[in-house]
Amino acid sequence: MDRPKSLAVLVAERLREAIVSTELQLGQALSEEQIAATMNVSRTPVREALTMLQLQGLIDIKPQRGSFVFKPDAEDIAALVAYRHILEMAAAPLALSVAPEATLRDLAASVAMMEAARAEDHPLDFARADSLFHQAFFTHCGNRYLSEAYGIASGRLAALRAHLAAPLTMHRSRAHADHLDMIEAFRAVDRKRLLAVLGRHILAMTDNYVGALKETGSVR
Repeated sequence: MDRPKSLAVLVAERLREAIVSTELQLGQALSEEQIAATMNVSRTPVREALTMLQLQGLIDIKPQRGSFVFKPDAEDIAALVAYRHILEMAAAPLALSVAPEATLRDLAASVAMMEAARAEDHPLDFARADSLFHQAFFTHCGNRYLSEAYGIASGRLAALRAHLAAPLTMHRSRAHADHLDMIEAFRAVDRKRLLAVLGRHILAMTDNYVGALKETGSVR
């Protein structure tokens, strides 16, 4: 029987969703008192939740200044993309070898969600589908250490997709095409093509995210 979640975990989950859904903006200051009042809890679980999210890289806690939603600079983005590239280029071929049918099923379901989101012009739904697509490689790769390593950065990646990439119509079009190419390569068991498309897709995120930050005036 699963234990009920603690208040701190529930608060952390709610704040994480607020960040990933763009309800909270990158760099936004957070008030412990306001969060506690909104969620009808004391400040203790709020502090614990903020510490949890700090470990996930979603919150910056600055002494004497307070807590803020993370806001990356160009160097942060480049490092995060490089980290993701290393992990996903290892996970994807493993998923192709270990669980091709289950992986393909999840990839196809994610692309169907993307197409529905594009048709209805729902950028956040597109971003969620994008995250689910790439998560499938780690879910089915058969290596829990790779999955855990990706989990360290998955929240930040999901937030960047939602805040910086998904709102751009051109990005959604290119991303959709890339994901279709990856599915075709996966279905054909074409490891070389899969890695070529996946690698290009991931590395393009550095310029895409930094460019989006510059357009919003948020780049540091």
